[in-house]
Amino acid sequence: MRRERQAGVTLIELVVVICIMAILFTLTLPAYLRQLRDTRRSIGGAALLEVVMRQEQFFLDHKRYAESLTELSYPAHPYAIDAHGFIVSGQADNRIYLIELATSARAYTVIATPQLDQAADQSCGTLSLESSGVKRATGRGDRSCW
Repeated sequence: MRRERQAGVTLIELVVVICIMAILFTLTLPAYLRQLRDTRRSIGGAALLEVVMRQEQFFLDHKRYAESLTELSYPAHPYAIDAHGFIVSGQADNRIYLIELATSARAYTVIATPQLDQAADQSCGTLSLESSGVKRATGRGDRSCW
């Protein structure tokens, strides 16, 4: 009598596939999280550049720098942004940076302080942009943060 072959996978084959997938996931997760932090950092930098543009336009219109972000038509001073670059509440659960403005008579500095998950970005930390164009990062990394 001839025995028919059953279609499908055995338990051992399934376990091997699951183990391979788990190993691949373990290897790729840190790179994925690093890429997310880098992308969010670029969104924070873009928010700083937008504040600088508004500040310079304010200076052209009023012959002085704005002393708060509300003078630049932002809803609050400081304000927060989410991972899409949208303005959110300073207490929102999805905020990634808190944007602040520090001014003096002839200069200003715009500061982006990482929040929540973005605070894990130890390589760059807090980003700042001065009116003179100097870009700074408080992190301990040796990589370019801007």
